[in-house]
Amino acid sequence: AEANYLIGRGMYDMTGPAAEINFMGYANPAQTGRGLHLRQFARAFVIADPTTHKRFAFVNIDGCMASQVVTLQVLDMLRVRYGSVYTADNVCITGTHTHSTPGGFFQYVLFDITSVGAVNQTIQAYANGI
Repeated sequence: AEANYLIGRGMYDMTGPAAEINFMGYANPAQTGRGLHLRQFARAFVIADPTTHKRFAFVNIDGCMASQVVTLQVLDMLRVRYGSVYTADNVCITGTHTHSTPGGFFQYVLFDITSVGAVNQTIQAYANGI
């Protein structure tokens, strides 16, 4: 059987704070960013089945990894805009795994120790960019 899927793609800037912030995965709290070398982007791909109207969204971010707090915020934003089209069942957010991006976007203490907790500016930049 022939399957014709609809495929869309998009890319958006999700650059968070770039100076005087600890980067994700740096074990030394004194080692902080001192400016911007490259911007961070989110790259999204949506695949839709025109017969069933089911969709799947895959987003790859220029970040160490996705976090639950950012993913939940993105899902809330999608729900407001698209209703029940996108849920935790059909949205996947993943990262390129780089340590040269801002930290503080996790809800777990271990990941946010060196950034001295969550950094709302990073969380908002990530969620809005995705």
